[in-house]
Amino acid sequence: MAAQKTKSFTIIGLIVLIALFLVVNMVSSTLFTNSRIDLTENELYTLTDGTRSIIKKIEEPVTMYLFYSDKASEDVPQLRTYATRVKELLKEYEQLSNGNIVLNIVDPLPFSEEEDQAGSFGLQAIPIGSSGENMYFGLAASNAVGDVEVLPFFQPQREQFLEYDVSKLLTTLSNPEKTVVGVITQLPIFGGFDMASTQMTKAWAIVAQMRQLFEVKQLDVTTDLIDADVDVLMVVHPKNITTPTQYAIDQFVMRGGKAIFFVDPHSEVDIPVKQQNSPLEVEGGRTSSLKNLFDAWGIDFDATKVVLDRKYALTVGGAHQGEARHYGLLAVSKEDIDAEDVISSELEIISAGVSGFIKVKEGADITITPIVTSSDDAALIEAVKFRFLPDLSQLSNGFEPTGEKYTLSARVEGKLNSAFNSRPEMSDAKKVDESKYGEHLQSTENGANLVVVADTDMLSDRMWVQVQEFFGQQIFNSWANNGDMIINAIDNLTGSSDLISIRGRETSTRPFEVVANLRLAADQKFRSTEEKLQAKLAETEAKLVALQKARDDSNQLELSPEQEAEITRFQQDKFKVRKELRQVRHNLDQDIEKLGTKLKFINIGLVPIIISILALILSFVRSRKRKRALGV
Repeated sequence: MAAQKTKSFTIIGLIVLIALFLVVNMVSSTLFTNSRIDLTENELYTLTDGTRSIIKKIEEPVTMYLFYSDKASEDVPQLRTYATRVKELLKEYEQLSNGNIVLNIVDPLPFSEEEDQAGSFGLQAIPIGSSGENMYFGLAASNAVGDVEVLPFFQPQREQFLEYDVSKLLTTLSNPEKTVVGVITQLPIFGGFDMASTQMTKAWAIVAQMRQLFEVKQLDVTTDLIDADVDVLMVVHPKNITTPTQYAIDQFVMRGGKAIFFVDPHSEVDIPVKQQNSPLEVEGGRTSSLKNLFDAWGIDFDATKVVLDRKYALTVGGAHQGEARHYGLLAVSKEDIDAEDVISSELEIISAGVSGFIKVKEGADITITPIVTSSDDAALIEAVKFRFLPDLSQLSNGFEPTGEKYTLSARVEGKLNSAFNSRPEMSDAKKVDESKYGEHLQSTENGANLVVVADTDMLSDRMWVQVQEFFGQQIFNSWANNGDMIINAIDNLTGSSDLISIRGRETSTRPFEVVANLRLAADQKFRSTEEKLQAKLAETEAKLVALQKARDDSNQLELSPEQEAEITRFQQDKFKVRKELRQVRHNLDQDIEKLGTKLKFINIGLVPIIISILALILSFVRSRKRKRALGV
């Protein structure tokens, strides 16, 4: 009787549990649709504080259209996995926007209206599969007044900047006006009159590229006030600029203005000033620095030192000595370009010409993050040596690398202090309405965002691009990414501090590190064994040649017994070595299979076994308790 009651209670309990499970699912699907917990190791689906702030500041409704060819991508599992990642991230944006962002996911089938819509937005279609069917995987977004911004195609290789790209799109929609870049420079980057050729020169390629994307304003080198509409200030080769101009730059930065500085210990593109009645240049005539400002801000730039780099030295042609490697003209590769920074993540080569270096001043409370550095095969020399350099060989003579990597360009972030205690006296000719100067600020309120480059030559055409005339149009063929770096820097600084704070995130791809280590060890062993085989082959060939030369008979076409024996010995050794190579590969496959078997056992067998054992123990304990309660 007691057993029947126990059985009845068990059945009723199961029915109650099933009903409770269904009710909980129904309630959670209704009430907690927008509730999520990010359990990924790197919080891939948790938006940064910068993105959350950008979303909160959206005042007009934004409609997003994610065009994803779901059917066409059936045979591309890697892309489908990334598409899921993109969808989930965009849903996070929609969820946090309180209705200000509406996400539409569209599958543009061939010859459909949706495909026409994707094309009208300017999205890229790529052919995939053997049939060459077009696939779309891009984002278009529009605001209430009809402005449209697009991400033509989501490249999986750019996954670490996925959040930045989407947030940048939203920021641009919220601020559709063109960015204003104010330029203070004493170099002829805007073109001008060349005294040597007595002809007008055109603007440098970097200016032409900037004008395609931004509104570029040339500011007076003696200005004592930065125009209020300037979004990004670009200071190039600030040689001997006046104190009022330095103050204007200082206060622009103190008020949260974004800026890029190009200083140089020795500017190759600066037209040298000769000493009176002498062919020598004026001391320091090619040097530029903002020492007063940099010292106050905590930036250490030594205007007397130049970085030499043997690894990245460019080969140049000399008039009397042919080609030679110029240790001062550098072409830095990806190895020493920051792949984590959105400014430089996709750049291949950055060139620099007789560059200096920057670092944090001792005791300064700022952060300097390198964008481009030298290699560790680098050294420093006095900049003055370039003024009297008779030939390039002197740069390599006695070259002794320090083993240190020098920062050629970097981000500068943190709270900065003004280099001035008050506004200096302005000249009457330049003085403007007193109210336009504003209150003197002693420090930045929310921290500064600057980019500092210790070279000006990298902006000149000869250091990164070839310019050709084609029916009145200029064609730019770049061999280095200097222009891309500057455009990216301006584009990044244009955004709010929220956008600038969004850096590269971890990717969703999780490598099998153990398997990778196994493969690496096997490859190293394989190469070592292969090198032995090649060494034995070379040794045998040398012996055969020696035996052939030592023969005295006239019939050189027939093999001697010694040669035949040597060939036989070599073939036997070759067979043994190849057997070793096959064994190395076989052992690698076995190691990987063993690892896979262990993982399968843990995931498929061990966990259920542990749960079953725990269930049996729990059942046994409950049974004992029931028997005791019944007095059995």
